[in-house]
Amino acid sequence: MGLAQYNRYRFLVTGVIICFIIILYYNRQTIPHKYDMKQNESLCYTAMIESDQLLCESDEKWQKRRKFYLQQHEKNIFTMNEYKNYFYKNWFPDFQCEHEMRVGEGDGGKWACDIEYLKKKASCLIYSLGSQGDFTFEQSAHKLLPQCSIHTVDMQLYKCPTGICTFHQAKLGNGQNGSTSLHQLMTKLNQTNHEIDILKIDIEYGEYAFLHTLFSNNDDSKQLQPVYIRQILIEIHLDRDKIYETNSLFYLLNSQNYVIYHKELNQGFPYYACEYGLLKLNRLFFRGHLT
Repeated sequence: MGLAQYNRYRFLVTGVIICFIIILYYNRQTIPHKYDMKQNESLCYTAMIESDQLLCESDEKWQKRRKFYLQQHEKNIFTMNEYKNYFYKNWFPDFQCEHEMRVGEGDGGKWACDIEYLKKKASCLIYSLGSQGDFTFEQSAHKLLPQCSIHTVDMQLYKCPTGICTFHQAKLGNGQNGSTSLHQLMTKLNQTNHEIDILKIDIEYGEYAFLHTLFSNNDDSKQLQPVYIRQILIEIHLDRDKIYETNSLFYLLNSQNYVIYHKELNQGFPYYACEYGLLKLNRLFFRGHLT
């Protein structure tokens, strides 16, 4: 073998070795070892179970979340039933959402919790109850999550912007006296096997009857499949003569395994309107142990 031919051969072999090393390095960086993947899953096993597969955090961090919840919830249940200062003094967040995002602008905007996971879903479902012709929430949600199906419901007739959402004129209630229940609407749309990723509610005092009916159906009806709602973005309205009903509403939400991650007083009407963000967790979070 001549010197020139030998050098070419050595150069070729060296090049192949370098390429092989680069490929191995790239694969190690982009494709975790199976052992590493299992190890990561085990590190956040409790958090994944108790957040219904939403949050992956270490046991230490998750236990701190639980401790904070227990402490704040204990304060929340001792409410001050004074109308003028009710929302100033009562029902504060008992869970921290590290990645909140504003969806929509102005009075129609809401703060959602960690919607990055929704971007990874092939499809998702959003319901927006109460419109008054303001579709800024829907437009923002569609921009952030173009793969999501968005349904807007209002008693009055409006028209969704083209390609943004689907509008339904309906009076939400228990399905009687001309009203439509959420179960009935979802059945009509063939969505009974879907979970609602985001439920936005702004229906001017109608939230009380609506939520009591919704969760009553979830608990009592053996014929209807319960509706799983990942998070609720709601404006709660306070009636001077029905403060105890507002307390009861928060107790109801807590009984359905929702934690409060966001609170924002309505700037125009801080005494009797307040925005809340609630996230559904697994009931095991509230028990504090796995069974």
